[in-house]
Amino acid sequence: MEVKQVKVTAAAAEAATSSWSELPADLIGQVLLRLPSLADRVRLRAACRPWRTDAKRQALPPPLPWFALRDGGLVDHHGAPVRRCAPILREGVTDYLAVDNLAFLAHNRAACCSLVNPLSASEETPLPQLANAVLRAMNDSKFYTVGNTKMPYVKVILSSPPLDSSPDPLVAALIFEGYYVAISACKRQDVAGFGSVSDWTRKEIHRIPGEDYRMRFADIAFLNGRLYALTVKEGLYVFEPNSGDLDDPMNAPSGFRHCIIDNPEQQEVYTKTDLRYVVARYLAECDGRLFMVRQWMRIPLNVRLGDMDETFSFEVFEADLTTTPCQWRKVDRLGGHAIFLGSECTKVVHASKCVGRVQEDCIYFMHRTFDNPSQEYFGPCVDPLGDSGVYNMTNRRITPFLPEAVMEKLCLKRQFLTWFFPADV
Repeated sequence: MEVKQVKVTAAAAEAATSSWSELPADLIGQVLLRLPSLADRVRLRAACRPWRTDAKRQALPPPLPWFALRDGGLVDHHGAPVRRCAPILREGVTDYLAVDNLAFLAHNRAACCSLVNPLSASEETPLPQLANAVLRAMNDSKFYTVGNTKMPYVKVILSSPPLDSSPDPLVAALIFEGYYVAISACKRQDVAGFGSVSDWTRKEIHRIPGEDYRMRFADIAFLNGRLYALTVKEGLYVFEPNSGDLDDPMNAPSGFRHCIIDNPEQQEVYTKTDLRYVVARYLAECDGRLFMVRQWMRIPLNVRLGDMDETFSFEVFEADLTTTPCQWRKVDRLGGHAIFLGSECTKVVHASKCVGRVQEDCIYFMHRTFDNPSQEYFGPCVDPLGDSGVYNMTNRRITPFLPEAVMEKLCLKRQFLTWFFPADV
């Protein structure tokens, strides 16, 4: 009897194993649709060969974004480290920025830089022409001094994913605290340029009497292959590159032109009786539309920016590029979309096409506008998450975007975070 029982148990186990591996493909698809984490999707595919085959045939919504750490690490929305992440900050690399699902590496040799996929062992894509443009900006800049070791790159964006089968994308970098933008082709070795607001606008922007003044860019974004730049005065400029024009964008016939004039009444800091109000501005592209986002923060007087900032509101405007002159129009809804907002990486997603309870008409924002990198690795620093959260444009309320336990786990890392959008595999 005992022998028969063993045989029956083994047969049942074999049948059970066979039945699990033979799950219908549509059922596998339903399971995958309920897995917001890319790591969980990878685990499902690794269970057996039939599941892996069926999973590759599924058209899935994008996974939830991860968090990129300043030390080169990645963590998922549970606060768990991504173990497939390749080492980023290695010898010769001084810092990096998240660029959608890639890492932009800044090297310790002048302005040398490259792109790499941190989830694979693929080779780096060097960007020598972008580096050359940055070096030229260094020579032109009054804000850069010899011996300055601070990384010049503030934000880096691509016009399209750098796939071998796609046209050569453009790469643009906001540099030197927003006083310059550098732009180059990603693969071609003969196309690059740089410029500042006063260079591109000639006489449209004047110096403040008695001051050495140059307008700053607040953010940059690509829309339909064109590079748009937003100033702190909410002026909007567009660069439409033609072949060879990047070598001299200030004099090129297809170079930067003024879309929306600067508003002299717009400020970065407003001072009231007992508070200062700080405004950060961002650009975001969505389905052929361009949005400007204002983030409103308040801070007590005589307190350093970055220590006690409190975000209390957002405003969203769409660029109406069909009128003359073009203008910003305020919007109260995002048309079923959600914005993941950050100073390094911003992306608009369709909420219904995302898994993991992404809310429409909401702004998921990272509070790291005024960070203090010099204290990140040396003793206590300000809360790296600050008041990061989710702003609902409908009820105008701010709620945490992660459970408290996960927020506490991320805070213990003592590193400022930004968004990272892994591509499904």
